[in-house]
This record gives sequence, structure tokens and C-alpha cells, in this order.
Amino acid sequence: MENNQQPVQPIIEEEVDFVAKTKKYRKQLTALFIGVVIVLVAILAWFIVRQNQAAKADQAIALADVEQNDSIALSLYKEAATHGTKSGDRAKVEAAIRLYQAGNYEEAIKYLDDASAADEIVSAGIETLKGDCYVNLKNYDAAIKAYEVAIKEAANNSQLVPLILIKEANVYREQKNYAAEAKAYGKIVEDYPDYGQAANLDIRKYYERAKASSAE
Repeated sequence: MENNQQPVQPIIEEEVDFVAKTKKYRKQLTALFIGVVIVLVAILAWFIVRQNQAAKADQAIALADVEQNDSIALSLYKEAATHGTKSGDRAKVEAAIRLYQAGNYEEAIKYLDDASAADEIVSAGIETLKGDCYVNLKNYDAAIKAYEVAIKEAANNSQLVPLILIKEANVYREQKNYAAEAKAYGKIVEDYPDYGQAANLDIRKYYERAKASSAE
């Protein structure tokens, strides 16, 4: 009787090599897969925590915005400021404004130092308020530095830059640095000639006064 069974084909060398490599790297591939899963889980957890922080900050700042009692509003802004979110940064600025109004300049500076803003005008406002705090603390050199940063951030804004330059000029006059005062007013006269009329200020008069003081 004829045997119809087909002879078993021998496994070729390439197949043996493939099987061996698969077994060899199986543990490494499994470890890599687990590592990717861990990273994805960590990202998801971070996102959830971030969203939770944002929600808490939004809730606290919303309550603070409508609160009539300044003390309670400040407390709510401080609570919102503990969250590292956009609302948290806004809360830091809001807290700093109220601390400045209350005369707590050093604490206001701490909140301003910790605040950040993507918007150039907001960033310039933060530095300007910081400078105002330093002026009230009679730390005039620090005030000038803050105003200089504010001017750079303001990016030639025709309303904000002249205002900051006036603040600078006042500090220079307090320091009896009349040449620097004249330079600040001169920049307004040259670069922002319409500002004085719009603000109902005779900038040229202050400019000439500073030049006269500098010449004495």
C-alpha cells in the first residue's frame, strides 16, 4: 500500500534564526511596551491633575471676582494663586494689586515675581506694578530695573511706554539724577509727541526743567 503522507519539510536555517531572535528579544519588547504604558498613564494622570487644578483655580477666582469684601477677595485670590494655571497666574496679579493697595509692598512683589503672562501688555503691567512697589519701599534702583523691563515688554505701546517713562523720570528726580530724568522725558517728546496732549500733561515743560536742573 502506497504511503500518501508527505515527508516533513525541514525547518530552514532562516526560520530557526528568526524564532531564536524572537525569544531573545521578547522580554525586552515586553519591558518596552510596559514602559510606554507607564508613560501614557503618567501623562494622563498629569492632565487630570492639571485639569483639576485649573477647575479649582477658576472656581476660586470666580468667587473672588464678585466678592465685595476686600479681605475675603484677597484670601480667595491667594487660594487660586496656589494653582499653576493661567487662572492661577491671574490670581497672583489680582492678589498683588490688592496687597499694593493695602500697602503690603513686599508681599505684593513676591506674588508678582511668581506670576507670568504670555501677553506683552499684561507682562509690562506686572513689571510696572513691581516698580511701583519698589518705589514705595524706596528701593529706587530696583524700581528703575523693573520699569526698564516693563518698557521692553510694552513693545513701543504708545499709551503704556510714556506712562512708564514718566514713572522712571520721577524716580530719577528723587535720586537727583537730572540727566537721566531729562533723557526719559526727552524720549517721550521725541518718540511719543502726542502723548502729552492726550494725557493733558506738558511733557516738554518737565523735560526743560530736568535739563535746567542737570545744567546747574
